Amino acid sequence: MRWARETVLKPHSILPLAMAAAMLAAGCGGSTEKAEQKVEIVHGLHVKRAQTVQVPDELEAPGNVIALSTAQIAARTMGTVLQVSAKEGDIVRRGQLLAQLDDHEMTAHRNAAQAASQAASAGVTQAAKALLAARAQADVMQKTYDRYEYLKQQKSVSPQEFDEISAKQQAAQASLEQAKAGLQQAEAGLAQAQSEAQAAQDVADYARIVAPFDGRVIRRTVEPGSLVAPGSPLFVVEDPSHYQLEVMLPTEAFAVAKKNTPARVELDALPGKRLSGKISEVEAGADPTSHTLKARIDLPKEAVAQSGMFGRAFVLQGQKTAVLIPSSALVTRGQLRGIYVVDDSGLIHWRVVTVGKSFGYDDEVLSGLSAGDAVILHPASHELDGKKNAVTPPNAPERHS
Repeated sequence: MRWARETVLKPHSILPLAMAAAMLAAGCGGSTEKAEQKVEIVHGLHVKRAQTVQVPDELEAPGNVIALSTAQIAARTMGTVLQVSAKEGDIVRRGQLLAQLDDHEMTAHRNAAQAASQAASAGVTQAAKALLAARAQADVMQKTYDRYEYLKQQKSVSPQEFDEISAKQQAAQASLEQAKAGLQQAEAGLAQAQSEAQAAQDVADYARIVAPFDGRVIRRTVEPGSLVAPGSPLFVVEDPSHYQLEVMLPTEAFAVAKKNTPARVELDALPGKRLSGKISEVEAGADPTSHTLKARIDLPKEAVAQSGMFGRAFVLQGQKTAVLIPSSALVTRGQLRGIYVVDDSGLIHWRVVTVGKSFGYDDEVLSGLSAGDAVILHPASHELDGKKNAVTPPNAPERHS
């Protein structure tokens, strides 16, 4: 039968083990202090504490730049394009030729209509002469009739002679009325012929595609040799002297977005440049789907803007308290933006923040930072997380609720 061995520690053997444990513990403590001493000290850092200030409370609205006057020029008749005289970017004047269509058939129709108008005009002239002759004949016969009527009363003419004169007088009056009707008919024919000639001239003019006003060609969709039909878009011309930013304002803007209300504008194509504009038009009602309000903001004439640019409008609605830090403290890592914060012991920590609007050289921090926190300025591309600042930041100012 096998018995299990039982080991019993005698008192005189416990003391060496305790001493060994104590030495091990002392050794561990020494390594901790040594690890603490290995924290890298960084010199020459500039530190500033975040502070709360009163800043403008603005409503932001995105939009696109449009020209106040824009015309899409389309063909008004069918034809082959013979010539294109303007291209994108060209400055054109009102009435300047942009493109020419084949107008042989239209010109022939116009010439025929003009010839018909000239013939009708000649007919009016002949009818007018005929009327003058008929009126003169009628006047002579009327005077003759009046004399014979007097002679009849004096019984100086026979009834037969008087009847003959009376018949001639009536015939002269009938000829006069016929001449008047002929002139009216000739004048009506002339008016119709002139109208047809003008219509033919207008159709012939459709072959000339001209600029509707002084402006700039921003789009061309036609080439020589193309066959165009009525309604086919050919050019887009805009007036570059006056641009607007068309934006969609949130519903909160109902109370402040009025005509002539000042608005600050920033365009992505002009970074760092702020434009001063004012609201020129506001829709009477909001869109029931998006719950937004369309508005147009006049841009200053000196603004270097072009239609299609994306921008944002900012409409002031009051003041608010915000936490601001210098823009130089922000570090971008991919899609994240963060800062280096120094705690009271001087240790540096990386912290991701949400950034709001810019105010000159300062940026608003919406989350991730509190007023009074010490942040490092101009960290550049250095990795500072976990390191220690050589200078402990000064005490934070007292915060007032």
